[in-house]
Amino acid sequence: MSVRYPTPAAAKLTSLSDQVYERLRLAIISASLKPGGKLVEMDIAAQMGTSQGPVREALQRLEHDGLVERRARSGSFVAPLKMDEMVELVDIRCSVEGSAVRREARSITPQQCDELDQMVAQMAAAGADHDIMALAEIDMQFHRTIIEWSGSATLLRVWSTLGNQIQRFVVQTHSEAYSDFVEIGMRHGPIVDALRSHDEDAAVERIQRHIRLILPHLDALRSDQPDSR
Repeated sequence: MSVRYPTPAAAKLTSLSDQVYERLRLAIISASLKPGGKLVEMDIAAQMGTSQGPVREALQRLEHDGLVERRARSGSFVAPLKMDEMVELVDIRCSVEGSAVRREARSITPQQCDELDQMVAQMAAAGADHDIMALAEIDMQFHRTIIEWSGSATLLRVWSTLGNQIQRFVVQTHSEAYSDFVEIGMRHGPIVDALRSHDEDAAVERIQRHIRLILPHLDALRSDQPDSR
């Protein structure tokens, strides 16, 4: 069956492998490619008008990201969205982002806070348009930016391996968890306020509370997914 692969908006994707990777990544995150679906290199290459080499490289990267799983003698498949693993990711995010925001609170500039406030406004605008893909993309940019600004290569490396799984979870579950998409964006505002006042403890508390907001919904999803262990 033919799949419509989203076209990346980023113009910086110069290599063919990067372009294939981004189109597959967006297709998995948006659920155009369903969990458990088989990914056949030859079919993907034909639909994208490329050779199998770039597709193979892209699938290897997506496997590293946790979006694709390779099964022995069976091939590559879209990884399932396991709620137990998402609970673990919440704990990891709280640790990583808590450490990053504490570091950043010590040295963040007013200009950087203005940039974060702009992202909050962009999230709210995407929410008003009910555009969950755009909202999630900016959401991830917000959190990644804080980690980048913290100056810790280790924290960024750990978070980067989780980013696509987090974004996929946001896109595929938040439509059910939240009726007000604008609120999803605006909930980032208190984090910026704490950073602007250089209040390390408040920044850590607010970003961790923000990350944990989804836990009640996760518990409900876990009860509906008995085989997620």
